[in-house]
Amino acid sequence: MKPYLTCKNISKTFNGSPAVESVSIDLLPGEIMSILGPSGCGKTTLLRLIAGFETLDEGEIKIENNIISSNQTHLPPEKRNIGMVFQDYSLFPHMNVEQNITFGLQNYNQDEKEFRLQEILKLIQLVGFEKKLPAELSGGQQQRIALGRTLAPKPSLILLDEPFSNLDAVTRKEVMSDINQIILESKTASILVTHDRDEAFSIANKLVVMINGKIFQMDNPGNIYNLPNNIEVAKLVADCNFIKGSIQNKDVVTDIGSFRYESTDKQISDKQIVNTLIRPDDFITTYDPNGSFKITAREFHGPYSISTVLSYQYGFSLKFRDQQNVSFPIGTNVNLIKTNNRKLVVFPK
Repeated sequence: MKPYLTCKNISKTFNGSPAVESVSIDLLPGEIMSILGPSGCGKTTLLRLIAGFETLDEGEIKIENNIISSNQTHLPPEKRNIGMVFQDYSLFPHMNVEQNITFGLQNYNQDEKEFRLQEILKLIQLVGFEKKLPAELSGGQQQRIALGRTLAPKPSLILLDEPFSNLDAVTRKEVMSDINQIILESKTASILVTHDRDEAFSIANKLVVMINGKIFQMDNPGNIYNLPNNIEVAKLVADCNFIKGSIQNKDVVTDIGSFRYESTDKQISDKQIVNTLIRPDDFITTYDPNGSFKITAREFHGPYSISTVLSYQYGFSLKFRDQQNVSFPIGTNVNLIKTNNRKLVVFPK
């Protein structure tokens, strides 16, 4: 299948500082992409370049193999058939739900407009709310209206700029599920930018990790989670521990044991000193009065807890999930038991 959207080596600089630097991504028809990165890494600038709100310094952007942006070409935003959902929803406060949704349907006759309105209301599950003003709706409902308004003109691509950041934690989780289902049912290619790993993983079937204006990794979410390219990506996509290790044949030897390893770096060699990634769910603590570790702190997360353990011999601390329904008191001596057959990921030191 040919990509619907292709960005090839695109760059944008503001006042001498690169915001987007040699970025290349591609998006298939109907695919949902999340761009994950810390605040200020260039995510929103990338969306604005794709939407046509900013001009490129270098590179090119194609839709269905037609150039829409380059340093010589710039198709105006209104001619790109791209819809955008903004962080603040940007609903018209004086217009009701019906008027907001149909705002972009000026080229539709009245019957077509009414038919499309009902399609959208059903899709976003707000039938019966047509005459309500935005102020009469919850944050989650406003977000769905914003998405409905974007979908109404049948764009070929939807861009979502931190769409859940203004919602409380409970509403955010509910709306993420709703929005994901709406986008899937609409079969519209979409790009979501976020600094929240849970949002990125829950919606995307392609994940892009962006740091300091550059793409560090692009793959399906599972591959990036299980085998991050570098330490920066690993820290963004999951909670991490790192300890020193040494490569010996097919194992990495660490202060907590020897384990099979893997890495995206093909230059890793025998005897090399490496940073070893250990996830909180790679090990559990088990009670041992003569254990090599002591529990020094605990974080309660509802369905599970995270314990911090201190190594008596080496002086470093690590964080691990507690066993289900088992929480040892702070100060308890414990040992560590590996919980899975997953190879540990290593990075050059």
